[in-house]
Amino acid sequence: MSVGQLLRLETETVTELPVKIPFDFTNKDAVPAGKDPGDSIVIRPITVRTWFRIRPLLLQIEKEDLECMMVKTGELNTDFPRMMDKYGDLLLDVVCLGIHNKSSDPPAWFRETLMDNSTWEDIRILLNAVLYRIGYYPFCTSITTLRNVSPLGETEIIAAQKNMQSWKDAVSLGS
Repeated sequence: MSVGQLLRLETETVTELPVKIPFDFTNKDAVPAGKDPGDSIVIRPITVRTWFRIRPLLLQIEKEDLECMMVKTGELNTDFPRMMDKYGDLLLDVVCLGIHNKSSDPPAWFRETLMDNSTWEDIRILLNAVLYRIGYYPFCTSITTLRNVSPLGETEIIAAQKNMQSWKDAVSLGS
């Protein structure tokens, strides 16, 4: 990702414009009949509901690892395959939730299509786009503050995940 692209992402975050990322879906085996993923992925400003769904997932990523995943100008990240090995499903969940950005769960076919058509670098770019739409630096500040002033540990993270699952179950029953 070039400096120009990063600046554009940051500008679009501040102005709350959608980010349109060209994406080549060449392997469409997982796409159901009648669905078309198009030729780009659009990430809109993250809603509060989506933020509350993504936050417990991001809390499971170690701060140093999250910083390693962030795009740095002129730097080729050779550690990202290791990060995908460590957090693969979690990162896909964050990316899919950020792209979908609705109260419902992202469609399973989209996740499968994304997995079939993405490289590690694609997931890294999409993750960065989602994080920029959240507002990465304020997010990191809030995570640092949470970790410094709160006894948030593994037990609390598990509780947050269970709360998220019960919320999903309640939404499913209400549909």
